[in-house]
Amino acid sequence: MSNTNTRSGMAISQQPTPGEAGPPAERTTRRGRRAPTVVRLVCTDLDGTLLDSSGAIRERTLSTLAEAERAGIAVVGVTGRPVRDTLDLARRYGLTGPVVCSNGAVTVDAASGRLLDCRGFGSGDAAGILRAVRDAVPGIALGVDSVSGLRLETAFVRLVPNTWRHVARDAVSAPADADPVVKILAAHPMLLVDELAAVIASVVGGRAVITRSTGDFLELSAAGVDKGEALRTLAERRGLPSERTAAVGDMPNDIPMLRAAGLAAAVANAHEDTLRAADIVLPSNDDEGVAALIRLLLPRAAGVEACRI
Repeated sequence: MSNTNTRSGMAISQQPTPGEAGPPAERTTRRGRRAPTVVRLVCTDLDGTLLDSSGAIRERTLSTLAEAERAGIAVVGVTGRPVRDTLDLARRYGLTGPVVCSNGAVTVDAASGRLLDCRGFGSGDAAGILRAVRDAVPGIALGVDSVSGLRLETAFVRLVPNTWRHVARDAVSAPADADPVVKILAAHPMLLVDELAAVIASVVGGRAVITRSTGDFLELSAAGVDKGEALRTLAERRGLPSERTAAVGDMPNDIPMLRAAGLAAAVANAHEDTLRAADIVLPSNDDEGVAALIRLLLPRAAGVEACRI
């Protein structure tokens, strides 16, 4: 992920976290692994991580993304957002390169919108899952995310009013095979997300991966599809071992990506489960934690103070 808004000469300095004497390249991570000495791929979540609380990418972060590009470090957004919303965001900030959408199911080129990869539900699988969860969970509200767009039931919109751009319908169904379903969304007026997840898991079994990027609804992806697989695919295409990758996120849907990376980071505002999965904890998204991570990984330059987390 690169950008056209560049400004050089900005250095970030953070005090070391107690008990962590130096940057990751000089110590063992919390998970007992040696942190990578040279990172060439950084995968970052967007909402709550790269974006601040207003949904913006701040100027210092944009500058740091440009520094990463010049240093040969690829920074790739890996998000739960649907394709259209992700592309709108990328174009707003002049970001280029691949972006991974829908929790790892779809990869598109940010500049052109060209589809690079799609790993949706198989033919008939989405329709079967929609039927099964409707039968098992009375009152459930559903949504369907496909490459062409997001469709949400009106009941879902009432429960989750501030979601991504969508088409509202009384009931959603799986579109034609030419437009594969890449994610199913589920919410309930009475059940908490953990309770709803347990019920849905008992119904769908291994047919779907269940996760969440907020505390308001669940997201179901096809079996074997998550942000961790997306990171591994991006690394393989670049000929990079996992040791030369880093990932940063804030919510449970980011945990597979953190586990797949050579260096796992969480922003300070992250969900407690995500914090536990991280090797290092960065400043919050509003304090531009992703910029701090990138500065930490940039090659050392004379006169620029190393960032310490």
